[in-house]
Amino acid sequence: MDLYIVGNGFDLGHGLRTRYWNFRCYLEEYQGDFLRDFEEKYYLWGKGLQTYLWNDLECNLANIDDGVLIEQMLQSTDLGLESGNIGIEDTLNHYFKVKFKYIEELTIYLKEWIEVVNLELDGINRRTSLINENHQDIFINFNYTTTLEDIYNISRSNVLHIHGVVDSDDELVLGHSNSSRIDYFNENYKDYQNKFDEQRAPIYKVLTDYCSKTYKDVNNYIDQLISLNFDAVERVIIIGHSLGDVDLPYFKEVKERVNENTEWHVYYYSENDIENFRDKLTQIGIIEQYIKFIHCDTFYDLPLVEQTIEN
Repeated sequence: MDLYIVGNGFDLGHGLRTRYWNFRCYLEEYQGDFLRDFEEKYYLWGKGLQTYLWNDLECNLANIDDGVLIEQMLQSTDLGLESGNIGIEDTLNHYFKVKFKYIEELTIYLKEWIEVVNLELDGINRRTSLINENHQDIFINFNYTTTLEDIYNISRSNVLHIHGVVDSDDELVLGHSNSSRIDYFNENYKDYQNKFDEQRAPIYKVLTDYCSKTYKDVNNYIDQLISLNFDAVERVIIIGHSLGDVDLPYFKEVKERVNENTEWHVYYYSENDIENFRDKLTQIGIIEQYIKFIHCDTFYDLPLVEQTIEN
């Protein structure tokens, strides 16, 4: 039995436009006012900066320039600084409450967008003969879409949507996983608090609270892996996943649950990915001799039928 670990590249390989930049295009057309306000709150006015945010949306939710923020807070004459840390904290709490509200709305619009993307599955064909509904393979799916179920007739009981799925009542999981950023803000808060700095301490306290609220704790979702039967897994097949640091705990958990001599077949898009993938997998304890790298063209052995998709 094979265990597939499926990332966004899998949907892209089927012609679905599921990059976060495509999400931005959707917002621009249907939620233009929200998009402008959202990007303004994140100081993203130029197209280059917009591209930077949307290419790695979740990660950048925590990339707040505390130096710039502190400078703005200390230079402003409208923050009631004469009232000490309470005035600053109240002002910043309101500021980040507004920002957090945008994240909550963004999650709602994300699901609406994925629902639209999912409708495009009606015109999508199978791209690989390796996935077969008659096999008893199991899937860990990082995508919100139902490509596996709708195109390959894979039973939902064999698919674990680790961060949610579009056709359920559950909220989709959206957030950053930069715990070190939270630690950084919290350490600065404690440091300035110990120094009785009534201007900087409340700034770092609010930054800590905001980043904690938008934090996606991987450990909360790893427990879902318990539902899978790892005993019969002979191969782990990774397709369309970038092996980003945020998701490595999932891979490590899989490694701990499968047999030590389980083969790991990793499909890559670019030759430049191989070394990075090798480093990531050996870093979590997978023995290199059991790792095999295969170009994704081999996986996608069925042609993509081009279709015209309107924005």
